[in-house]
Amino acid sequence: MAKNDNAHSLRMVESLKQNIGEEVACEFEKEYPLSKSADIQKKYEWAKSACDYLEKHFDTDTILKIRKECRCNDGKSIANKIIKYMNKTDSIEAFVNLFNQNETFACLEYISDNKILFCYPECYCACVKRIPQEVSMTWCYCTLGNAEGIFKEVFNKDVHVTLLKSIKTGSDKCVLEVEW
Repeated sequence: MAKNDNAHSLRMVESLKQNIGEEVACEFEKEYPLSKSADIQKKYEWAKSACDYLEKHFDTDTILKIRKECRCNDGKSIANKIIKYMNKTDSIEAFVNLFNQNETFACLEYISDNKILFCYPECYCACVKRIPQEVSMTWCYCTLGNAEGIFKEVFNKDVHVTLLKSIKTGSDKCVLEVEW
């Protein structure tokens, strides 16, 4: 069996175990291994294959659950950074403006006092960002889990996040709607 020790693959296998079951996770791991030493082209091809697999076997709601748990981090370090802006303001609109004055890794757009857009100017995914070809939106759903982790901490309540646009599906930026 090929080595399967890449963090992206291990997260996918674990999410499949939790959401679908051990048997499916083991099948996926055998059929789609990914090594830590995989180059950028191999990572990209693996990501495309993983999307094809998910789309062939599961409905959208199930895919969302699986991919949201494949996030690269829990968002707490970014949340702590964002909370500092929140604590310096007295409204969501002022918070959005202060964040945008000071940060370049992302920007926020004010929609209402319980809804913002969280936008990334570039793709940050180590598996697909350096390959110029597009990938299915399925791959990008992991960012929902990341944004949920961030903004649950920021607003100290449950949030609902929707991926509206993705750079890797042809948009000029990634756009996530965050509602609480």
